[in-house]
Amino acid sequence: MLPLPCVAQKPVEVWSYHTSPPFALPDAPGVSDAFVDLLNRHATNAGRFLFKLVQLPRKRLDMRLIENQPGVLLWGTPEFLSEAQSAHATWSRPLLHDQQDFISLATTAYDYQGTESLYGLTLGGVLGHRYTSLDSAIERGLIRREDVHSDLQNLQKLRAGRIDTALLPRSTLLYYRKTDPQRDLYISARPLYQFERRLMLTASLDDAVKSYLREITEALSDNPRWHRLLDRYGLQPIAADKQHR
Repeated sequence: MLPLPCVAQKPVEVWSYHTSPPFALPDAPGVSDAFVDLLNRHATNAGRFLFKLVQLPRKRLDMRLIENQPGVLLWGTPEFLSEAQSAHATWSRPLLHDQQDFISLATTAYDYQGTESLYGLTLGGVLGHRYTSLDSAIERGLIRREDVHSDLQNLQKLRAGRIDTALLPRSTLLYYRKTDPQRDLYISARPLYQFERRLMLTASLDDAVKSYLREITEALSDNPRWHRLLDRYGLQPIAADKQHR
Protein backbone atom coordinates (compact mmCIF):
# COMPACT_ATOMS: atom_id res chain seq x y z
CA MET A 1 0.00 0.00 0.00
CA LEU A 2 1.20 3.52 -0.75
CA PRO A 3 1.73 5.87 2.22
CA LEU A 4 -0.91 8.49 2.81
CA PRO A 5 0.16 12.02 1.84
CA CYS A 6 1.74 14.03 4.66
CA VAL A 7 -0.68 16.95 4.70
CA ALA A 8 -2.93 18.45 7.33
CA GLN A 9 -6.02 16.29 7.55
CA LYS A 10 -9.18 16.53 9.58
CA PRO A 11 -9.28 13.57 12.02
CA VAL A 12 -12.54 11.62 12.06
CA GLU A 13 -13.26 8.82 14.53
CA VAL A 14 -14.93 5.68 13.20
CA TRP A 15 -16.40 3.64 16.04
CA SER A 16 -16.96 -0.10 16.15
CA TYR A 17 -18.00 -2.38 18.99
CA HIS A 18 -17.65 -5.56 16.93
CA THR A 19 -14.80 -7.73 18.22
CA SER A 20 -15.50 -11.00 16.37
CA PRO A 21 -14.33 -12.04 12.90
CA PRO A 22 -14.49 -10.81 10.23
CA PHE A 23 -14.83 -7.34 11.74
CA ALA A 24 -11.84 -7.73 14.07
CA LEU A 25 -9.12 -10.37 13.77
CA PRO A 26 -6.50 -11.32 16.39
CA ASP A 27 -3.42 -11.22 14.15
CA ALA A 28 -4.43 -9.40 10.94
CA PRO A 29 -6.50 -6.41 9.85
CA GLY A 30 -10.23 -7.16 10.04
CA VAL A 31 -12.90 -5.89 7.70
CA SER A 32 -13.38 -2.81 9.92
CA ASP A 33 -9.72 -1.86 9.41
CA ALA A 34 -10.03 -2.52 5.69
CA PHE A 35 -13.13 -0.35 5.33
CA VAL A 36 -11.51 2.57 7.16
CA ASP A 37 -8.49 2.19 4.88
CA LEU A 38 -10.86 2.39 1.90
CA LEU A 39 -12.26 5.68 3.22
CA ASN A 40 -8.80 7.13 3.68
CA ARG A 41 -7.46 6.12 0.28
CA HIS A 42 -10.41 6.94 -1.93
CA ALA A 43 -9.43 9.37 -4.69
CA THR A 44 -12.12 11.90 -3.73
CA ASN A 45 -10.74 12.15 -0.20
CA ALA A 46 -7.58 13.78 -1.59
CA GLY A 47 -6.04 14.03 1.86
CA ARG A 48 -8.91 16.02 3.38
CA PHE A 49 -9.91 13.57 6.13
CA LEU A 50 -8.02 11.06 8.24
CA PHE A 51 -10.41 8.36 9.41
CA LYS A 52 -9.30 6.43 12.49
CA LEU A 53 -10.87 3.18 13.70
CA VAL A 54 -11.68 3.24 17.43
CA GLN A 55 -12.78 -0.03 19.04
CA LEU A 56 -15.18 0.63 21.91
CA PRO A 57 -17.05 -1.51 24.42
CA ARG A 58 -20.78 -1.22 23.82
CA LYS A 59 -21.43 0.82 26.97
CA ARG A 60 -18.81 3.44 26.04
CA LEU A 61 -20.16 3.60 22.52
CA ASP A 62 -23.70 4.13 23.83
CA MET A 63 -22.49 7.04 25.95
CA ARG A 64 -20.78 8.73 22.98
CA LEU A 65 -23.94 8.39 20.94
CA ILE A 66 -26.17 9.78 23.68
CA GLU A 67 -23.77 12.71 24.12
CA ASN A 68 -23.88 13.30 20.33
CA GLN A 69 -20.10 13.30 20.02
CA PRO A 70 -18.86 13.70 16.44
CA GLY A 71 -18.10 10.35 14.87
CA VAL A 72 -19.13 7.55 12.54
CA LEU A 73 -20.63 4.29 13.77
CA LEU A 74 -19.45 1.45 11.54
CA TRP A 75 -21.72 -1.55 10.81
CA GLY A 76 -24.59 0.05 12.73
CA THR A 77 -28.21 -1.11 12.66
CA PRO A 78 -31.01 1.39 13.33
CA GLU A 79 -33.17 -1.18 15.16
CA PHE A 80 -30.37 -1.92 17.62
CA LEU A 81 -30.16 1.67 18.89
CA SER A 82 -32.51 3.68 21.09
CA GLU A 83 -34.07 6.96 20.03
CA ALA A 84 -31.72 8.80 22.41
CA GLN A 85 -28.68 7.16 20.82
CA SER A 86 -29.64 7.92 17.24
CA ALA A 87 -31.41 11.27 17.68
CA HIS A 88 -30.91 13.48 14.59
CA ALA A 89 -28.28 11.09 13.19
CA THR A 90 -28.24 10.14 9.52
CA TRP A 91 -27.74 6.68 8.07
CA SER A 92 -25.98 5.53 4.94
CA ARG A 93 -27.50 3.10 2.49
CA PRO A 94 -27.07 -0.54 3.61
CA LEU A 95 -23.56 -1.93 3.28
CA LEU A 96 -24.35 -5.54 4.21
CA HIS A 97 -27.53 -7.60 4.64
CA ASP A 98 -26.77 -9.82 7.63
CA GLN A 99 -28.75 -12.22 9.82
CA GLN A 100 -28.47 -14.14 13.08
CA ASP A 101 -28.30 -17.81 12.18
CA PHE A 102 -28.91 -20.77 14.47
CA ILE A 103 -26.04 -23.21 14.12
CA SER A 104 -25.88 -26.75 15.48
CA LEU A 105 -23.86 -29.87 14.83
CA ALA A 106 -24.84 -31.74 11.69
CA THR A 107 -25.20 -34.88 13.80
CA THR A 108 -27.82 -33.20 16.03
CA ALA A 109 -29.31 -30.75 13.53
CA TYR A 110 -31.67 -28.12 14.93
CA ASP A 111 -34.20 -26.18 12.83
CA TYR A 112 -35.58 -23.02 14.38
CA GLN A 113 -39.38 -22.94 14.15
CA GLY A 114 -40.09 -20.10 16.56
CA THR A 115 -39.43 -19.56 20.26
CA GLU A 116 -41.17 -22.75 21.44
CA SER A 117 -38.82 -24.89 19.35
CA LEU A 118 -36.01 -23.79 21.71
CA TYR A 119 -37.77 -24.89 24.90
CA GLY A 120 -35.57 -27.22 26.91
CA LEU A 121 -32.45 -26.44 24.85
CA THR A 122 -29.21 -24.72 25.84
CA LEU A 123 -28.58 -21.71 23.61
CA GLY A 124 -25.15 -20.16 23.15
CA GLY A 125 -25.22 -16.37 23.10
CA VAL A 126 -22.72 -13.53 23.26
CA LEU A 127 -22.41 -11.21 26.24
CA GLY A 128 -24.11 -7.87 25.68
CA HIS A 129 -26.23 -9.09 22.76
CA ARG A 130 -29.99 -8.89 23.09
CA TYR A 131 -32.25 -11.46 21.45
CA THR A 132 -35.49 -9.63 22.14
CA SER A 133 -37.97 -12.21 20.89
CA LEU A 134 -36.40 -14.86 23.14
CA ASP A 135 -35.93 -12.80 26.31
CA SER A 136 -39.21 -13.71 27.98
CA ALA A 137 -38.72 -17.47 27.52
CA ILE A 138 -35.12 -17.19 28.74
CA GLU A 139 -36.20 -15.27 31.86
CA ARG A 140 -38.83 -17.93 32.61
CA GLY A 141 -36.23 -20.67 32.33
CA LEU A 142 -37.82 -22.29 29.28
CA ILE A 143 -34.62 -21.71 27.32
CA ARG A 144 -31.22 -21.92 29.00
CA ARG A 145 -28.93 -19.20 27.64
CA GLU A 146 -25.18 -19.46 28.22
CA ASP A 147 -23.10 -16.44 27.21
CA VAL A 148 -19.48 -16.21 26.14
CA HIS A 149 -17.30 -13.32 24.99
CA SER A 150 -16.96 -14.32 21.33
CA ASP A 151 -18.54 -16.28 18.50
CA LEU A 152 -15.45 -18.50 18.32
CA GLN A 153 -16.00 -19.58 21.94
CA ASN A 154 -19.56 -20.58 21.05
CA LEU A 155 -18.29 -22.67 18.15
CA GLN A 156 -15.88 -24.42 20.50
CA LYS A 157 -18.64 -25.11 23.06
CA LEU A 158 -20.94 -26.43 20.34
CA ARG A 159 -18.31 -28.84 19.05
CA ALA A 160 -17.60 -29.96 22.61
CA GLY A 161 -21.28 -30.82 23.09
CA ARG A 162 -21.79 -28.23 25.84
CA ILE A 163 -24.64 -26.36 24.09
CA ASP A 164 -27.39 -27.47 21.72
CA THR A 165 -27.36 -24.52 19.34
CA ALA A 166 -25.76 -21.09 19.07
CA LEU A 167 -26.50 -17.82 17.36
CA LEU A 168 -23.88 -16.76 14.83
CA PRO A 169 -24.01 -13.82 12.41
CA ARG A 170 -24.02 -14.91 8.77
CA SER A 171 -21.07 -12.52 8.18
CA THR A 172 -18.97 -14.47 10.70
CA LEU A 173 -19.97 -17.83 9.24
CA LEU A 174 -19.07 -16.70 5.72
CA TYR A 175 -15.64 -15.57 6.92
CA TYR A 176 -14.91 -18.89 8.61
CA ARG A 177 -15.98 -20.72 5.45
CA LYS A 178 -13.22 -18.94 3.52
CA THR A 179 -10.70 -21.35 5.04
CA ASP A 180 -12.90 -24.19 6.34
CA PRO A 181 -16.20 -25.37 4.79
CA GLN A 182 -17.56 -26.06 8.32
CA ARG A 183 -19.12 -29.32 7.15
CA ASP A 184 -19.72 -30.42 10.73
CA LEU A 185 -22.18 -27.54 11.21
CA TYR A 186 -25.85 -27.34 10.33
CA ILE A 187 -27.47 -23.97 9.62
CA SER A 188 -31.17 -23.57 10.32
CA ALA A 189 -33.07 -22.41 7.23
CA ARG A 190 -34.91 -19.87 9.36
CA PRO A 191 -32.76 -17.26 11.15
CA LEU A 192 -33.71 -15.49 14.37
CA TYR A 193 -33.82 -12.20 12.46
CA GLN A 194 -32.34 -10.34 9.51
CA PHE A 195 -30.73 -6.91 9.72
CA GLU A 196 -28.78 -4.33 7.75
CA ARG A 197 -25.32 -3.00 8.56
CA ARG A 198 -24.83 0.68 7.72
CA LEU A 199 -22.81 3.76 8.65
CA MET A 200 -24.42 6.05 11.21
CA LEU A 201 -23.27 9.69 11.08
CA THR A 202 -23.85 11.59 14.31
CA ALA A 203 -25.61 14.95 14.07
CA SER A 204 -22.52 16.79 15.32
CA LEU A 205 -20.25 15.40 12.60
CA ASP A 206 -18.83 17.98 10.21
CA ASP A 207 -21.05 18.49 7.15
CA ALA A 208 -18.13 18.06 4.75
CA VAL A 209 -17.40 14.62 6.25
CA LYS A 210 -21.08 13.64 5.94
CA SER A 211 -21.12 14.69 2.30
CA TYR A 212 -17.97 12.68 1.55
CA LEU A 213 -19.32 9.55 3.25
CA ARG A 214 -22.66 9.79 1.45
CA GLU A 215 -20.82 10.06 -1.85
CA ILE A 216 -18.63 7.05 -1.09
CA THR A 217 -21.40 4.76 0.13
CA GLU A 218 -23.77 5.59 -2.70
CA ALA A 219 -21.12 4.51 -5.22
CA LEU A 220 -19.82 1.40 -3.42
CA SER A 221 -21.28 -1.01 -5.95
CA ASP A 222 -18.96 0.48 -8.59
CA ASN A 223 -15.89 0.53 -6.32
CA PRO A 224 -13.35 -2.23 -7.17
CA ARG A 225 -11.61 -1.81 -3.79
CA TRP A 226 -14.92 -2.52 -2.01
CA HIS A 227 -15.43 -5.71 -4.01
CA ARG A 228 -11.86 -6.86 -3.30
CA LEU A 229 -12.55 -6.25 0.38
CA LEU A 230 -15.74 -8.33 0.22
CA ASP A 231 -13.91 -11.17 -1.54
CA ARG A 232 -11.06 -11.12 0.98
CA TYR A 233 -13.42 -11.66 3.92
CA GLY A 234 -15.97 -13.89 2.18
CA LEU A 235 -18.77 -11.31 2.35
CA GLN A 236 -19.83 -11.02 -1.30
CA PRO A 237 -23.02 -13.09 -0.73
CA ILE A 238 -24.39 -10.51 1.72
CA ALA A 239 -23.21 -7.31 -0.02
CA ALA A 240 -26.16 -4.91 -0.18
CA ASP A 241 -25.75 -4.31 -3.92
CA LYS A 242 -26.06 -8.08 -4.49
CA GLN A 243 -29.36 -8.29 -2.61
CA HIS A 244 -32.79 -7.17 -3.74
CA ARG A 245 -35.05 -6.91 -0.72
